[in-house]
Amino acid sequence: MSGTRTHSRRAGGLAVVAASALLLSGCGNAEPAAAPPAQPEPLLLSGPTTHVMVAIPTGWHQVINSANPVIPQMVAPTTCMGDNEVSCALGLVRTATTTAPTIEEAAKAVEDAVTGEPGITKGATLNQGPAKIGKRDGYRHRFTFTNPTANLTAEVAAVPSGPTTPNPDGTLEYSIVLAWVSDKPDAPKPDVIDQIVDSTLVYGGQPPHE
Repeated sequence: MSGTRTHSRRAGGLAVVAASALLLSGCGNAEPAAAPPAQPEPLLLSGPTTHVMVAIPTGWHQVINSANPVIPQMVAPTTCMGDNEVSCALGLVRTATTTAPTIEEAAKAVEDAVTGEPGITKGATLNQGPAKIGKRDGYRHRFTFTNPTANLTAEVAAVPSGPTTPNPDGTLEYSIVLAWVSDKPDAPKPDVIDQIVDSTLVYGGQPPHE
């Protein structure tokens, strides 16, 4: 495998209350304040064979995965595109749906694919274990690795997205979010990984837990 309305709403609500008070006191020319403008819906990274979507943050954009076009992919910065999108990316996210015996094995298979590439050296585990993926119960593993030009912080997040009954071979369906950011100047900060993973929307599988 190898993206301030509370104050506006409160202000708008207070304006409507004030206008109502004026009407009750006989100042019938008062007009309710206009509703605050709606915020645009975030763009979503998605694909036809992947049962998970994540928000595309500002400064990122979806691009064709030149190695495997069916795997949804987004990168930062937005000037990075074309067949060399991985080499010019300062941050990268991919999503996929796969099967594995356990959620941990699904995540490890992706991690091994990343760290097994030529020139890649696996670093330290920062944290791992059961965690929320969006509103679903899933598994997250954050770790570091290096390539010839940078140090990177990465995370593999896995979540069940298929039937709860195992396949004939004993596997279950899991959807994966892989995200990494470089330590190069102008690269996204590592906390964008949390923003992306927390935005995960899963369709299929077990219902979310609030």
